[in-house]
Amino acid sequence: MNFLSQFFKIFKNLLKTPICDNCLGRNCGNLLSGMTNKQRGEIIRKYFAFVIDSEEEMDFDKSNFYGFKFRNIKLKINDSKKCSVCDDFFKKNINKIIDSSVKKLKNIEFSTFLVGSIPTNEMKLNEEKLWENFGVNNVELIKAEINREVGKGIENITNKEFDSKNPDVILLINLKRNEIQTQIKSIFIKSGYKKLVRGIPQTRWICLECNGKGCLRCKGVGKMYKTSVHEIIGKPICKYSNGKDHVFHGSGREDIDARCLDYRPFVIEILKPLKRNIDLKKLEKQINKSSKVKVNGLKFTDKDYVRKIKQATNDKTYSADVIFTNNINNKFLPFIKKLNKSIINQKTPTRVKHRRADLLRKRGVKSISYKILGKNKLRIKIKGQAGLYIKELINGDNGRTKPSIQELLNNNVEKIILDVIKIHKVK
Repeated sequence: MNFLSQFFKIFKNLLKTPICDNCLGRNCGNLLSGMTNKQRGEIIRKYFAFVIDSEEEMDFDKSNFYGFKFRNIKLKINDSKKCSVCDDFFKKNINKIIDSSVKKLKNIEFSTFLVGSIPTNEMKLNEEKLWENFGVNNVELIKAEINREVGKGIENITNKEFDSKNPDVILLINLKRNEIQTQIKSIFIKSGYKKLVRGIPQTRWICLECNGKGCLRCKGVGKMYKTSVHEIIGKPICKYSNGKDHVFHGSGREDIDARCLDYRPFVIEILKPLKRNIDLKKLEKQINKSSKVKVNGLKFTDKDYVRKIKQATNDKTYSADVIFTNNINNKFLPFIKKLNKSIINQKTPTRVKHRRADLLRKRGVKSISYKILGKNKLRIKIKGQAGLYIKELINGDNGRTKPSIQELLNNNVEKIILDVIKIHKVK
């Protein structure tokens, strides 16, 4: 059977039951461009009206030709009937969906959007029956038409752009539940931070005892530390953008009791922001009023940059003031310089072994120097390969790091006051 004969047979059979222009036209939705399925359906219906008026014998549902004025045949059509596929969704309900969608977007600031839909079970079943009877060669899915036509309606009302690749907001139209949901794309903001004080973590540290609910251990606040780098930076941005929450993505982290005196790269992710056009310079000034944390040049970025900083392997230079139990024996001091350009064997430190795999790591010391500050005190400057545990290089971690400064000086370490003073860029 050639295409024309097959085409005629398919649409002749489709017209045996009530069907709207959209559902009729969707059966050749993948033929020709520049027209809607409704327009395709109108053309097909008119074509078969000509066929009928030429007195060609044809079995059809009269309601499909309600409103037509035939010249050669007498056809009494009292009224149109509901579409047997979409139940007149495209005639009666799609504009309501468009209006409801626009209202849903009313308080959300966005430039681009995408529409997704979940048709009713009846729509799916009716559509599948058509496929079984007439094939799917040139058919467009009903959900694809709903998405497109609702999208066009929203574009016309809001003057915002439909974007299928990277939308600011996604509308999910669930016709099963008769509800519309929104998925708002996160805002990603990058910069670098300095941590100028000791005793605060990089990120929120939720109390493990109560999981954030508040208990005696955390004194009812739900977290182990009053604030964090994360909160000092994230809270004002989240508030300004009217976001639901914020997530911190850092390029590594320093210990809670260590300062970071060079700018460590990070990204703040704002979840479900209602406002996207935010003044980053104003927010930077607000954040930098803090005496604990400073940031340098807030800029918008994307999710790919998060992956980039997470994968970065930056060497770092540290300054450590080290207090030993006993007076330092000067004859052992030259041994420290033997660590220069050496490889250190480190088992996972005891302090983090509960949350990291117990592995043996080999990391390099790029350079090392020291300055005597007192009889039992040194200031040691170390440039280490990314991943080198500095505290353990100094105290040996009960023999889990070899060699160590404690071992070389034959003197137990009593206290380490550590600063990150340089984060070297990856070349």
